Amino acid sequence: MEQGCLVPQYPFIAKQLFRVSKSLNEIFQDQLNIVTDLNAQNMFRVDQERHCVYIANGLFQLQFSAPTSVQSSILCCDFNYVGQKAELVEEFILHDLYFLTGDLKPQHSLFLRQKAQQFRQVLLDQVYVWINGAERVSIFLKQLSLLQAEMIDHLMMKADFYQSTVLTDCVINKTPVPEYIIKIVQEICSIQGVCADEVLPIQPLMECLDDFCFSAAQFLPRPMYRILALSFAERFNLNELIEHQDDINLLYRHAEEKSHLLGFVRLMRRELWQRDDLLSKHNFLDLSTTVWQKKVAKLPLFDYPRAVNWLFKQSTEVLDWLSENIQQSSVRVAVTALSFVDSSQMHPQIILATLQYFQHSSARMFIQSCHYFAMQEAWFEHEKNYTVILKGQKQSIDDHRIAINPSILYLDEWMALMRNVAKTDAQMTKHIYLRLSRVMQAYMLHLHKITQSLSDDLMDYIHPETHQNRDFYTVLQRYKIQLDEFRQIFYVRGRYTRVSVFDAYVRDYLVDYFTDNKIVPKNTTWIGLFHQAVHWHDQIQTQEMMNKLKKNFALAVWQPITLSKRIQFSDWCFEELANLERIIEESKRYHHCLAASYAQHIVDREYVAFHMSSQAVQQHMTLGCYVRDGKLVYDQLEYSNNRKAEALVVDVAVQFIAWLNSQYGCLSDTSCR
Repeated sequence: MEQGCLVPQYPFIAKQLFRVSKSLNEIFQDQLNIVTDLNAQNMFRVDQERHCVYIANGLFQLQFSAPTSVQSSILCCDFNYVGQKAELVEEFILHDLYFLTGDLKPQHSLFLRQKAQQFRQVLLDQVYVWINGAERVSIFLKQLSLLQAEMIDHLMMKADFYQSTVLTDCVINKTPVPEYIIKIVQEICSIQGVCADEVLPIQPLMECLDDFCFSAAQFLPRPMYRILALSFAERFNLNELIEHQDDINLLYRHAEEKSHLLGFVRLMRRELWQRDDLLSKHNFLDLSTTVWQKKVAKLPLFDYPRAVNWLFKQSTEVLDWLSENIQQSSVRVAVTALSFVDSSQMHPQIILATLQYFQHSSARMFIQSCHYFAMQEAWFEHEKNYTVILKGQKQSIDDHRIAINPSILYLDEWMALMRNVAKTDAQMTKHIYLRLSRVMQAYMLHLHKITQSLSDDLMDYIHPETHQNRDFYTVLQRYKIQLDEFRQIFYVRGRYTRVSVFDAYVRDYLVDYFTDNKIVPKNTTWIGLFHQAVHWHDQIQTQEMMNKLKKNFALAVWQPITLSKRIQFSDWCFEELANLERIIEESKRYHHCLAASYAQHIVDREYVAFHMSSQAVQQHMTLGCYVRDGKLVYDQLEYSNNRKAEALVVDVAVQFIAWLNSQYGCLSDTSCR
């Protein structure tokens, strides 16, 4: 039955028809007998032990089985009721309902409402089919008495469904009832048109449907869910599960024995999936292995057994991400670097966050170290180097080696050079990765330190991207943690700087730091690197601002208003910002727009700025004044980040300006002073 056919008059007319006809009332009662016990609580019941789902209070059943069991199919569906198959419900459950795997964000309420309405409609329409409702209504209309026809005509005409006594005329003239009237009465007698909202309210149905969409891990055998979650990164429906049965059969044993490594199977040739040694360490180290698809790119996956040994010890979360990104050579570099660090006590989410943070930058850091050792150890002249040459060196016509430089564009070539020259030298390999390993360790240990007090279920949400997930706020509420309080954990703070530990702020500095081949001490901490990064960013920001201002005001020279560098006034110290360097420093330190917005006015002697401070209360502010008619006029007084000063402090600033005006007189001409 079309949802659009339901109209407001149906419930009222239905009640009157059920009084007129015992037959029509029986049609309604037969529907009610089936659906009266249905509710949101028993609509989808999962039996985790038996891998079974009972739908609509047990009217329908889904049974999932491992491919090793006696069943020929991994999914057996029972959509029969009293010998009749519920094709409408089966179509919805198998094709229209999707189960979420990797997409854990909340489903939109409008989408859920539409799905709940669709499910309720097919369920109630199916009940109507089961009781043969439409046919019974048709038979009733063919056997109408004159009195029944007159009463129904009265109801229909009053509701403006038609304007003449159609049914009465049909009975008197013994003519067939028009099809459109049969259809209207059939719709009126369906429970869908009478009291759907009373029988199955939409809001509770939306909630149980939403829960069911996220429950695949509960009702599927664990290996089967693992395979499907990898095959369908975001969502799947049961029809896709059935179509995927051959792949499930091939992978089921691997999912049972080496579930955490299963993500790498996505990169392997399907015709080899049945091999016992598919996920052996050999295939991750062998240059000539044939198990990998071409999209894996460079082989071997790893050059060093140490990296593969570390890989095989990692959790499912870490390995799934690695298998998705292993085609990137920079990720292989990050894994190799981290394999030199003891991460056995680290939470999987911390290891994953560390790999993600250094996912791309690790390549540049590695190349800088590799280039340094190559020059120190004369790798380009090494007898085992037959693939590359340093750009700028003389090269004969018949020399087919690739010319490279310390650029990320040549990462694969640098990795190959190191593999050919230093693979057997374990100490050299360790030294090349040492600096990268230590900064990755510092990051990992910092994350570990700041998250030690968090429970395991909160650890799943340490990365900001996961804060959009469906259960995030529920978990926060369980532990009575405010969102802002949780996010504050992941900030690194300096005197004037605050950045997220996931921000590129420190990472950008490290890339530059590695360029100079500086030593990374063994006791390096992330906080220490952060403070170094603050200084580096300050230098860059200052230099950029200085360059811009110097370009704009290259010939600008002005005399300060005050004669003294610092002036004490009423327990406060005032320092005029009398040169570009000092103006830029003030803007940078206190995070405001003095340099960017007022430098021109200061140069033109239209504006004067002071640094105002008190040692007694450890307060620092910036005071801005206009120059009008040769006098200073108060404009603004602000703390860092443009926070306004209190009225009492503003009064002091205003008094200082008045005193200054009285001391120096006319400010428009320096001769007046």
